[in-house]
Amino acid sequence: MALKTIENIGSKPEYTEEGRIQFEYQGVIFLMEAVNDCMFVNLIWPWCHSISKFDIDEFARVRQVVNDINMRGTLSVFYGITDSDDVAVHIKKHFLFVEQIPDLEGYLKLTLDSFFRTARTLDIEVEKCRLQECER
Repeated sequence: MALKTIENIGSKPEYTEEGRIQFEYQGVIFLMEAVNDCMFVNLIWPWCHSISKFDIDEFARVRQVVNDINMRGTLSVFYGITDSDDVAVHIKKHFLFVEQIPDLEGYLKLTLDSFFRTARTLDIEVEKCRLQECER
């Protein structure tokens, strides 16, 4: 069902080596974790934002904004240290995905759009933090 829905929104799903479904939507690569007998899926936008792990000030800004988004949003934003010099920021949502949902394609598109809104909020709020620091 997940594969068909992804195709119906104009994307080409592929399986990764880890068994996740990978697809591109509006120029962004998403990962979906779906199991046939489960009514929920995980949708992930990996690397929606990144910062240098050596930029302590920027890391503090991102951490503050990530915490604020997680407190009031329906998506989870998290970050992780990589083998490179970057800290990768990801967005994830765990949501119901069953045939009984009317307009399943529209539902998936709306969910994907919420990822873009969250990424914009992250960028805008980090920039606001930067500007507030300049005003001090």
